[in-house]
Amino acid sequence: MQTFALQKRGAFSALAIAVFLTACAHALPTPKLDRSSELNLAPIAERFQVPRCQVSVPMSQDEALQYVERWNVPDPENRPDWIAIAEATKSGDQLREVTCVRRGQRGGNVFLGLFREGAMVAEMHFVMLD
Repeated sequence: MQTFALQKRGAFSALAIAVFLTACAHALPTPKLDRSSELNLAPIAERFQVPRCQVSVPMSQDEALQYVERWNVPDPENRPDWIAIAEATKSGDQLREVTCVRRGQRGGNVFLGLFREGAMVAEMHFVMLD
């Protein structure tokens, strides 16, 4: 009887570990942060009333669409804000994930920003944090 209990506990532990590893494997990968960016993010932080915002390294349009789809945004390429970004894009522009989150408080935004000569010229919002 005691052997059965130990086997049952061992099976439960193995199942719990498998579920944990599966959950970790499916966590949304975020784009790498660009800590050396020379972009002027102060106006964006002020607009969202946060101390500062962070940006990712530049992404291609395909990478950005794949990333947004991972947030369960259906058909992001058909959204008006994405179409505006695609139409506004010029040579030399950079598409980046922008994260503006209030530290120690609730709320914030995660979105795509199109940057030209250091300033954001278009954006696509897909995550609002409460």
